[in-house]
Amino acid sequence: MKLSIFRALGTILLMMGAFSVEAEELMVKDPWVRAAPPVAPTIAAYMVLENHSTSAISVVEVRTSLEADGVGMHRTIMADGMMKMVPQKFIPVAPHSSTVLEPGSWHIMLVGPKKVPAIGEIVHLTLVLSDGSEQMVSATVRKGKMMMNHESHEMKTD
Repeated sequence: MKLSIFRALGTILLMMGAFSVEAEELMVKDPWVRAAPPVAPTIAAYMVLENHSTSAISVVEVRTSLEADGVGMHRTIMADGMMKMVPQKFIPVAPHSSTVLEPGSWHIMLVGPKKVPAIGEIVHLTLVLSDGSEQMVSATVRKGKMMMNHESHEMKTD
């Protein structure tokens, strides 16, 4: 009887370990949220996702401690000569590679925040990965810089 209980517990522990492999292999660097006016309808979060495994990892959902109407994953693309923000079902991170979430590219959009956080405050995010594991991220609110791309005459924020 004792042996079967230990086997069952061992199996459960192994399964729990298997479900968190992606979270252990995904490193998050420099998470931040762009400062916005107090009445902003949306705010964006950025970071670098590094995959240190031999398998692709995807962020399939993002949750936040910030009271908001919703959270989405987006990518800004050039289409028909115009920049368009396109909702994404997931954010891919290739094996031994990184995906950069930055202004004008991949980003996390916090829609309808009830209170826009001030510079220096922390926004807590939970990244849900394709294996069901979760990774907690603390992103500091900071200003983004505006830069001009003189070749295309487009504004780019950083």
